[in-house]
Amino acid sequence: MRETIPQAVCLRVGVFSLDTPVFGSCRKRDAAMNDNPDEVRDAEDVIENAERRIVLQDLIWPETGLATRSTIPDRPKDGLTEDDIIELTLDFVTLSLTPLEFIQLAAFLRMSIDDLLERHPSFQRAVVSAFDIRE
Repeated sequence: MRETIPQAVCLRVGVFSLDTPVFGSCRKRDAAMNDNPDEVRDAEDVIENAERRIVLQDLIWPETGLATRSTIPDRPKDGLTEDDIIELTLDFVTLSLTPLEFIQLAAFLRMSIDDLLERHPSFQRAVVSAFDIRE
């Protein structure tokens, strides 16, 4: 059974978005410290209405330490639509993509790997090793 997690509240820093599940609590605390009950209620609504997500993959690659994670909204089978967001996290950067964009990115990476191997075939062993994942 896949792990389910509540969707994290997004904190934007520059052009990157960092996901942190405690951000809503921080907003709530800050609003309470400023005696603003409307902001406290807004922060509570964000946390209560957070959508449940399913973790598809969550890997830390031992060779490099690269942390990778992908999550999708919890939907019935075949219930995912182009309005839904797939989150792909690489270390501390999270990309929010539609299902089609996610598939297009995967295809682009596959084509890039093919081109890399054509120019530098010595990396073939790394590719075989990366796809030989044992759970």
